Amino acid sequence: MTNLVVLSYGSPKEYRRAVLAVLSFFSFYDAQAARPEVKVIIYTDRSDYFEQFLGDVPVQYVILTPEQQTAMMGTVGYRHRIKAVVVGDTLVQHPQDNLLFFDSDTFFIKHPGPLLASIRPGVDVMHTVEFTFNDIATQPLPHDKTVADFVRMMEQEPFQTTRGAERFSGTQQCWNSGVLGLAPSVAAYLPDVYQLIDHLYAHSHWHIIEQIAFSLVLQTRDQILPAIDYVYHYWEGDKKVAADALLTEVIDARFAALPYPEKLAQVRQLVGRLPAAIPAYLAAHREIGLKQDAITAFNADHFWPAYRAALAYLLKVPADRKFLKDVLYHTKRRLTRRG
Repeated sequence: MTNLVVLSYGSPKEYRRAVLAVLSFFSFYDAQAARPEVKVIIYTDRSDYFEQFLGDVPVQYVILTPEQQTAMMGTVGYRHRIKAVVVGDTLVQHPQDNLLFFDSDTFFIKHPGPLLASIRPGVDVMHTVEFTFNDIATQPLPHDKTVADFVRMMEQEPFQTTRGAERFSGTQQCWNSGVLGLAPSVAAYLPDVYQLIDHLYAHSHWHIIEQIAFSLVLQTRDQILPAIDYVYHYWEGDKKVAADALLTEVIDARFAALPYPEKLAQVRQLVGRLPAAIPAYLAAHREIGLKQDAITAFNADHFWPAYRAALAYLLKVPADRKFLKDVLYHTKRRLTRRG
């Protein structure tokens, strides 16, 4: 048995993405009569949303209350820590089963049978290699730090893990964790993943610490294989905006009422189009990229590039009051820092 695990909470946009992710798997997987057994586990705050679309899919829902979400973020208050806890919870609750976790902003583009077959003790799956730490040493991090500062912290301070004192290196790779394929044996590594998340986030506030922790732990214990040939991951903010606009036109009440085979057929066609349709949508709506550039620059404390992009965006979309409030928030934050 392989448990297909999805975490989706907070907004209809998130839920709609997750519906596509799950149905895209089955749009390929149902193509073969003989197949390994799978079950979907969705961690969410709104099972009723999914039930209208996934009534024909074997789904177990795990409801996350706001209090549980806060607890999962730990003492460091890191939102993406919830994902690591969900992965760990599934491995503990289903100790005989493999796990294939995929982010809601993913969809399958190929039959996943070989991907499932590759997951075994000692061999894990992640989406793809993003970078080697030393190769992006000058990239800025919050609080006027850079990746070079992060690497020095990793290399100089030993971490007490289940293997004893352990050091990590800037020559190691960071994998994207949009996909995580894990055998039950990985449950033994989860305490180290949680500890690294808490320690590294407290000392850096780098928003991708969750995938860094998984990358460091898994590559020092197992072999990691890429899933990029099987899964398209639109994690970038502007691509999410484009995908959301395109999905709104398809995954609606009319789609929910379709017979299950017709849903799968439509999804199969949709995932064939989306890798080209997403960049085409962005090319036709340049304001999306400008807004994302401003947000990215503000979050990295690059204020003047942020203001330039924000101004260019607001000239195109002057009615976006929420974005204007965000600009004012970051301006206040900048003035507070200078004071």
